[in-house]
Amino acid sequence: MSRFRISLLALVSTLLLTACGFRLAGYYDVPDELRQVELVIPGERPSDIRPFLNNLMTVNGIEVRDGADYRLEILNESIRRRTLTLTLGADAVEYELVGTARFSVFDRNGDPIIDDREVRTERAFNNDDNTTARDALEAQIRRDIQEQLAQQIVRQYLSLGNLR
Repeated sequence: MSRFRISLLALVSTLLLTACGFRLAGYYDVPDELRQVELVIPGERPSDIRPFLNNLMTVNGIEVRDGADYRLEILNESIRRRTLTLTLGADAVEYELVGTARFSVFDRNGDPIIDDREVRTERAFNNDDNTTARDALEAQIRRDIQEQLAQQIVRQYLSLGNLR
């Protein structure tokens, strides 16, 4: 196949993908009025969701800075594990991780626009006899859950552009 045909095929493919609305996961259309936000996570507790929020905001051109028109406050975040299935000998066969985060968004005057909303995601996984593999899998699932919670929070923050 000639280079011209390959280039033409790549161009047509790109046009078709963009015309149908295809976008990589995590990339959002950000209204101008939402391009700056103050991110508040109480400092007395560590936050596992902060790096995912910062990354999503940076990738989408949202500047995190003090004194912005909107303040996104993470009130609480947690991931808990529970046993889903047991063997007859009471050994865990399957676990579930449930991640939740509560947040609020305030305008420049401190009035709540989104008040104490909770986002949630969950994942189940099988218990592996290999402790190292199970622990590595659980750590990866925890990171995935934190990323999914961050995406839900950012999507809900960006939905404010539809309200104004």
